[in-house]
Amino acid sequence: MKRRSSRLRAAAGSATARSAPGGLGMDDKRRLVETALELVEKLYVHLPLKRSMYAVNPLQRLRLLLRHLSAGDQPPMSDRDFYNELLGIFAQLRDLHTAFVLPEPLRSTTAYLPFRVEACVARGRRIYVVSQVMDEGRRDGGFERGATVTHWNGVPIDRAVALNADRESGSNAAARHAQGLAAMTIRWLGQSLPPDEEWVDVRYVPLSPPQSPPRDTRFQWRVFQQQRGKHAHAVARAQGRGQWSLGMDARGEVERQVRRFLFRGQSSHGPASSVFGRAEDVPSRMPDVFPSCRDVVTTFGTFGYLRVATFNVATDREFVNEFVRLVSLLSPRGLIVDVRGNTGGLIHAGERLLQLLTPRPIEPVRFHFLNSVRTLQLTATHPFIGQWKASIGQAVETGTEFSQGFPLLPIAAYNDIGQKYQGPVVLVTDALCYSTTDIFAAGFQDHRIGTILGTDANTGAGGANVWEYALIADLLHDPAQFPPLPGDASFRFAVRRVTRVGENAGVPLEDLGVRPDKRHNLTRKDVLERNVDLINRAAAILRKRPWQRLQVHRASASTFEVECAHIDWVDAYLDDHPLASRRVKTPTFVLTVPRSTRALHAKTLRLEGFRKRQLVAATRVALG
Repeated sequence: MKRRSSRLRAAAGSATARSAPGGLGMDDKRRLVETALELVEKLYVHLPLKRSMYAVNPLQRLRLLLRHLSAGDQPPMSDRDFYNELLGIFAQLRDLHTAFVLPEPLRSTTAYLPFRVEACVARGRRIYVVSQVMDEGRRDGGFERGATVTHWNGVPIDRAVALNADRESGSNAAARHAQGLAAMTIRWLGQSLPPDEEWVDVRYVPLSPPQSPPRDTRFQWRVFQQQRGKHAHAVARAQGRGQWSLGMDARGEVERQVRRFLFRGQSSHGPASSVFGRAEDVPSRMPDVFPSCRDVVTTFGTFGYLRVATFNVATDREFVNEFVRLVSLLSPRGLIVDVRGNTGGLIHAGERLLQLLTPRPIEPVRFHFLNSVRTLQLTATHPFIGQWKASIGQAVETGTEFSQGFPLLPIAAYNDIGQKYQGPVVLVTDALCYSTTDIFAAGFQDHRIGTILGTDANTGAGGANVWEYALIADLLHDPAQFPPLPGDASFRFAVRRVTRVGENAGVPLEDLGVRPDKRHNLTRKDVLERNVDLINRAAAILRKRPWQRLQVHRASASTFEVECAHIDWVDAYLDDHPLASRRVKTPTFVLTVPRSTRALHAKTLRLEGFRKRQLVAATRVALG
């Protein structure tokens, strides 16, 4: 069952009071630490990288914690101290995939403040602007959208965000700052303890009147309680075999869903009609995934805009089909794909999307296991990961840390649809893009599909396939060592790391992320007027890139009408067999397919369009 906003309810009160942890016995705590120790050592794929990059030793810290819990001469450890220590051990890995998930009632609770703050740049320095306010958060003194926050509990806001960022698990400076800023106003208590303070004092400068003096106000932390029930803890919408192929920051996704519910009716996803034309958004059949889709009329031309808020979908087929439908309704002269804040989801959805935007074949990223007795056991037992078994078994001889890399699906699955949008594309990213979104951005860059325009210096840098503890325990078939955890606690682990392809072949995605081709510092107008400067910057990039069109329609049993724009040569294939090669002299021409044995058995007519000998467009039509 999907985790839906309709299954959540707001609950007033202090987060610290409403979300006090329930008691865990000493045996429960030892079991949690023993489980973490076993899986970090023998399943966590990034352990060698994290040890080297951050000089950390999570195994030793877990052993020390276990010793403390087992020693009879030590004072008993409180639940909060235990949670703090275990959360701290995982936080030092700087890996949002790999985490300890706290038990109930914390797991079903999110603490929040009734407003949202976003960073932007004004006059060469970073400032923090209130971008959304709930009704309960408005103040008579001018605390509303557009107010500039200057201090947080008496600390200058930039310093307060930096201190918060130091406690977050971001893989690079940009990601830590973005995570730290988000955690100032919302925290899923499944992966972080309730705030120490029960209220927050905010100093701000109102938007109006101009030159207003700073003012102070106070906000109580409040809680948002998820209604419990069957599958209440399922963050991922993909179930069954889809759970094998997830790449997602679960905390970020929970907070996205909660924020969407809290601020419903206060859309900030897409471009404002008052700036970019009066056309309404194209309605999506998946509004949570595609919250904004429309043409934007800019001084540089009219281009399509599509916001992809999440890859957290039940199936990749439904997702890909809806993307195809939406882009077919947008301007063919250029497309802005905005994935800012997308914390990932189903990996197949992100990777299979790439083929829709390029005429070239897609080479998927490679996934690697840690070489260990546990991963050898898993790959020897389960056919869906059996192809990794041989290289893991050879590790005794080779001494390598990681297995050979393989894609999650057969390569044909990443090229089974082909290009559907033939204009130039700009991909907009930020430091909250994570996991599947990192993989999508890396594929976009490695296949030279278009320009990446980043509002931060890097993406979130999450490069792995993540598995929940329940799935791991089920696959290991060892209920004595991996029983259900107390209090509905859980773990998540990165189990298969990602390496890139193309010119970056073999480069890990974890911690390195994807650096944009061009940067755009968000402005106050972006925050308050729905990305007006950002969209104009993307439009300026698209204006400089040529667009093209190549379409084919069946005219009769053996003839097809071909339409071209900005293409000077077309090659035609029946399946993968050459059929014809033709110079384009008119916008339309007729292509005849002979009634040969090969033609009778062919399944697809495929066309490739060239301009100045460069492949620029492709299309295909099913035969039969």
